[in-house]
Amino acid sequence: MAGAIGLIGGTGWPSTALYYERLNRLAEPDTVPVLIASLSFAPVLADAERGRFDLVTAAFVAAGQGLAAAGAGVIGLCAATAHLAFDAVAAAVPVPCLHIAEPFRRPADLLPHGLLANGLPSKGAAVGVLGTAQTLEQGVFSGPLAAAGHRVVTPGAGLAAGLDRAIKTGISSGRPTPADIAAVQAALDDLVAGGADAVVLGCTELPLIRDRLRPAVPLIDAVAAHCQALLSRSRG
Repeated sequence: MAGAIGLIGGTGWPSTALYYERLNRLAEPDTVPVLIASLSFAPVLADAERGRFDLVTAAFVAAGQGLAAAGAGVIGLCAATAHLAFDAVAAAVPVPCLHIAEPFRRPADLLPHGLLANGLPSKGAAVGVLGTAQTLEQGVFSGPLAAAGHRVVTPGAGLAAGLDRAIKTGISSGRPTPADIAAVQAALDDLVAGGADAVVLGCTELPLIRDRLRPAVPLIDAVAAHCQALLSRSRG
């Protein structure tokens, strides 16, 4: 299984399944050798919510080391918020780790992948980001986008809190309620009102509800970009 794509998932399971499906769709008619370390979501979330990021990081590091030992040639984390542990994982394993925002360091590279029907906004355009509170606060996507010359737009504080709750409850469990969808839509509308020309779905569960949203601007699927980058890296 040398050269397999290693995925640290389980946070939550629907996005992990999405990664597996997307990788194999990209490789059709072939299939992709994939190794998955699926963490238990509840304790990871509980540790994160009480500020014990040391425990969260330790869980991801152990998972990464297990994947490397099992033969993974490149490792990806299947949750944007989990990238708070990315640097520690990357330092602890002997194989490359690919950050979810790596494709956004070179936004023009997203164009050939068809992530936007109308193409990625030109340099200097405003790009909104949807994600958990930690993803937004830590600038997981905002940093690379700003470095690439884009103005970054994030939801207002109240809407961001509602978005965070929706992601961590119904959406991450694969059973979003109408209220969860409404919270995401409200945050999306706020980004458009703030001038966003396009919006990054910066939580790996958000592509699963894409068809239930009413976007007024193009949506950028971070999972699609990450999967394409992982597949390309695995093939050298």
